[in-house]
Amino acid sequence: MARVRQDRERDASRGVKTETRVPLSRPYIDERDEELVLEVLRSGRLSLGPAIDRFEELFAERVGAPYAAAVSSGTAGLHMLCHIAGVQEGDEVITSPVSFVATANCFIFEGARPVFADVDPQTLNLDPAAVEAAITERTKGIVAVDMFGYPCELDELRELADRH
Repeated sequence: MARVRQDRERDASRGVKTETRVPLSRPYIDERDEELVLEVLRSGRLSLGPAIDRFEELFAERVGAPYAAAVSSGTAGLHMLCHIAGVQEGDEVITSPVSFVATANCFIFEGARPVFADVDPQTLNLDPAAVEAAITERTKGIVAVDMFGYPCELDELRELADRH
């Protein structure tokens, strides 16, 4: 939740609302989700257990991949992908300045430099024209971020990546 706090006594006397809450997202959790969590808790295998194995199998099958690997966080996933892609010292990776810090840190972990391209003011997603302007001979990749569930311009970004 994002909030603004001010001097409540001073503002209350003027009739000014002093706290604003902006919910960024709320998870949808139903009874089945609760049952599955309890199943895992009761199994005694809170990590690397059969639920993870089954999840990886089903996910790989769903996306048509030969295998999949579950990770502990989005940060770990991004770092793993940078490592697998061969991102290394001296490389540049273009990403959004409007994101969680892990989006840039995953390149830094590998010795590369994040390059921030501008975003579209309406979608807050990477502006493909700004990404193209940021591409250099050191550019190793582009990491797009779907802001608040609004899909990025993936087709245009993929075309840019293929061209360069």
